[in-house]
Amino acid sequence: MIFRVLGPQPGARKPATLLAVLLLHANAWVSLDELIEHIWQEQDVPPSAGHNVRTYVWQWRRALPPGRIDTRSRTYRLRVEPGDTDADVARDLLDRAARGPAAQAVEPLTAALDLWRGRPFAELRHEVAAPEAARLDDLRWEVRERLADAWTALGRHGEAIAVLRALIAEDPLREGAWARLVRALSRAGRRANALVEYRRVCDLLAAELGVAPGPELLRARREVAA
Repeated sequence: MIFRVLGPQPGARKPATLLAVLLLHANAWVSLDELIEHIWQEQDVPPSAGHNVRTYVWQWRRALPPGRIDTRSRTYRLRVEPGDTDADVARDLLDRAARGPAAQAVEPLTAALDLWRGRPFAELRHEVAAPEAARLDDLRWEVRERLADAWTALGRHGEAIAVLRALIAEDPLREGAWARLVRALSRAGRRANALVEYRRVCDLLAAELGVAPGPELLRARREVAA
């Protein structure tokens, strides 16, 4: 059984939101009142809310393997084992890619990226899921950086550069993506472009953060000059 946290849950919104809440608090007890708060959010809570939640739990009990949802007085718990979520699968694929040669890394990294279907815990308010969503966003970022590394190692510089430019567009203050872009351009025979990008990030860091380039960017610059 693979639970989806890397995008919207399948099915109707309210049962999907219930499952998302239980997954966010996997293996912990969640009160009926908390479930009602998340499911109805800014809406008026109907008198039937408690009954509706029990119906959604019953529906998920029928859909999931036996013993996954526990119940006690006005609280519920979803049992989730290691490897049960698509996020766990993505981490395993990332680890598999790291253990092998670059020529074999593209396939698992691409498979990991394909697991994202949208915003993690999409049914929940941003502030509710923000810490866990941020960790999953960092995981996706690392997968994409590693994919760029694999493309670069294979001499597929166009693919690497495309991935890195997309990363930089999303978060232009992360030096790692810039350092990789400088290396990829240099190894593609575009040394002048690599130096232009290096100067761009130096100017950006100085203007936005008041800092000089860090060790990784400096190493990439030295590689261009070598």
